[in-house]
Parts: sequence; structure tokens; C-alpha cells
Amino acid sequence: MSRSRITITFDETSRIFVARYFGEIEGDDINDGMMGQLLKVDEIWTYDCIIDMRRYDGTVLVGEIEDLGKRWALFANGRDRGCFTAIISDDSLVRARLPVTQSLFPTRTTELFNSFDEGLDWIKVQRGYLQKALAV
Repeated sequence: MSRSRITITFDETSRIFVARYFGEIEGDDINDGMMGQLLKVDEIWTYDCIIDMRRYDGTVLVGEIEDLGKRWALFANGRDRGCFTAIISDDSLVRARLPVTQSLFPTRTTELFNSFDEGLDWIKVQRGYLQKALAV
């Protein structure tokens, strides 16, 4: 069995970062690990995000989502307005909490998908819509 952890990869060209949760990592450790890495990336608030929870065996509590939302809001200061977050999970609890997550990250558009490819495709389509809207 692999150790519990969070990994984050950054694609500077496409301006997307991917956070992957593995095992039973605690929500506080996810928040600390995520913010610790994101704070190091120049203008990270301009990146879209994919959170891949397919190999996550734990449960992120609502209070932990609230904590991350507050920390992100203080850091991003609204500069992420119009960015997208795709959450990849087939967990029914994650689906049930999606409206809460969406409300805690109000400047981003957040949706849930069962596969990584669906989430990535959604971000690409949303970016296309945004480019068309800005071109008008």
C-alpha cells in the first residue's frame, strides 16, 4: 500500500494545476500541503485547477473545506475570478457537498466529474466560452 499524500503538478503552459489525493490523508494535511505548494507559484490564482480524488480513501470535513476556502480567499483576494475547478470523484458525499464547496469558492466555477478527462475537457470548453464572450 502506498503512503497517504497529496501531490500537485503545475502546467505553466496551459495554466492548470492538478492536485491528487492518495490514501487517507487528513483534511488539515491536505490544506497545509496544498497552500504550502500554491504559495510558491507566481500568479497561481490565474490557474484553473483539477482536484483528483479517485485514489482518496478519507473524508474531508466541511470545516476543513471552509478552512481551505478562507485561506484561499485571503491569498487570492478575488484575483481568481472566472477560473475553473474540476473535482474528480465518484464519492456520493463529495457530490452531496458540492454546493457547499461551490459557495466557499465563490470566485471560481466548480463542477464534479467521474473521470479526469471529463474534467479537463470541461475546463477547455469553459475557456473557449470565456474567450468567445471576451471577443464580443
